[in-house]
Amino acid sequence: MLCRNCGREIPEGARQCAHCQASPGPPGPPGPTSPRPRTSTMAVVSLVLGILNFIALGIPALLGLVLGIVSLVKINRSQGRLRGQGLAIAGICISGFWVLMLPLVAAMVFPVFARARASARKAICLSNVKNISLAIQMYAADHDDHFPMADRWCESLSEYVLDKDVYRCPSARDLVCGYAYNAALSGATLAEIADPMNQVSLFESDAGWNAAGEWELLTPTPRHLGGDTWGYVDGGAYWEPRDPSY
Repeated sequence: MLCRNCGREIPEGARQCAHCQASPGPPGPPGPTSPRPRTSTMAVVSLVLGILNFIALGIPALLGLVLGIVSLVKINRSQGRLRGQGLAIAGICISGFWVLMLPLVAAMVFPVFARARASARKAICLSNVKNISLAIQMYAADHDDHFPMADRWCESLSEYVLDKDVYRCPSARDLVCGYAYNAALSGATLAEIADPMNQVSLFESDAGWNAAGEWELLTPTPRHLGGDTWGYVDGGAYWEPRDPSY
């Protein structure tokens, strides 16, 4: 029999251990064991968010940084019940790096979004001018090839322009009509136009409803990426960069 105190052999029949004087007997119940430490969930989430920053361009960086710091504090105060300190530190480092990189990322991404928005407005404006140019053609076809009168051209085209929002340029939504009619076409006939493909019928202007005139009504500054949208007698519509001489 082994001594339950010192672990040495006790002779059969002996009443106590010769080395530590402890009485022989059955071993006592095992003492309580400490629970196995668990990995901090917040530390794992912090690391995952840190990795996601490489895909999301730093959007979850701040959340990952906060969770990493909180989880690290909880691990240090858990007295061994929580583990995952390395995960938390990794999450803090990666997210912290992306927090520092956010201004640079924003400086690169925002101009791309702004240009995409400007391109979308340019496309809508081009579509508007195309629709109005075709409406002018349809009006002429129904009126013995005569073009609308300059003083009421918007009303004259009303039955051919089904959506009145076509008159509004997306970059000048405050204007009921963001375009001007070429006054030289007022009451003219199609036969009088020598080159319909190159004869302007419509252009961008801030003059408003029923605006008609010539180049003096062109917007002071280009509305769309440094250029203007033009409609032509043949029904075409094109965007062209602004000539500095205008």
